[in-house]
Amino acid sequence: MKRRKFLAASGLSIPALTLSGFVGNVPPKTAVQVKGFFIRANESRFAGKQKTMNGDLLRCVIANNDADGKILMGTTMPASLKHKGGPPLHIHKDQEEIFFVVSGEFFIQIGEEIFTAKAGDAAFIPRGTPHTFANPLENNPGTLIAMHIPGTSQMEHYFQNIANGTFDVEPETDISVVGPPIALQK
Repeated sequence: MKRRKFLAASGLSIPALTLSGFVGNVPPKTAVQVKGFFIRANESRFAGKQKTMNGDLLRCVIANNDADGKILMGTTMPASLKHKGGPPLHIHKDQEEIFFVVSGEFFIQIGEEIFTAKAGDAAFIPRGTPHTFANPLENNPGTLIAMHIPGTSQMEHYFQNIANGTFDVEPETDISVVGPPIALQK
């Protein structure tokens, strides 16, 4: 029952986030006809197409094409949380990012400050702000959602590479590495 309430609340918050840039303005008409969809727990979306998960490290829940470039949303998968660690400290030049902890525990760094984030906690990172996250536990049972606003096809391609196990930052993304990952005790 708790999961249903979370999913309902999350589902309601996504339109608010994607439309927040239009407050006081008339939203522009989208060139792409956006159609609703349902995605199961063992599925992922890339380029607006659904696929069954096969040991991927990241699950793309809302692809860039799904929302006409307004949002890109992904979530961790159990395979990505077997070991401690996370990405290096980085910035997004052209995107805001939101982290939401569904379950488990994570560290989230925003600027110089590191927070211990547990189920229900969220972080908003404005574009240009150094940030990262880390899994502090071996076999973490948790789930972390990351939303990028706006979405880009380059970031979606990067998500797809992470899903397949490649973590190198590509020059086409708006990501710049500015420091090391969060230091964790071994």
